[in-house]
Amino acid sequence: MEVNSIHYRACDSDCAGCGFVMCSHQHQTVAAAAACISMAGGYVVVVENGVIRALTAAEEQEFQVALHGTKVESKAAPGPAPSVPVWWWSGTFRFPA
Repeated sequence: MEVNSIHYRACDSDCAGCGFVMCSHQHQTVAAAAACISMAGGYVVVVENGVIRALTAAEEQEFQVALHGTKVESKAAPGPAPSVPVWWWSGTFRFPA
């Protein structure tokens, strides 16, 4: 039986223009990851079984509540969230061992 591994990470774009920077923590909730955002414009991504993906609609609502204290109507089209293998991002950051 395969175990589904999910955690959340706060991310920002590097102010020096170097790219995408994520916190080194493996947060168990969207709200905990949102609290770790260190710069304006920060966001939360999901790492599911070693693959980075966007928040689902439900996770996005949790993110909005964590940041603003209220739900925000989504204007995104429904559909599956895109995912990117972690190795694609490996030139910008490394996951802690």
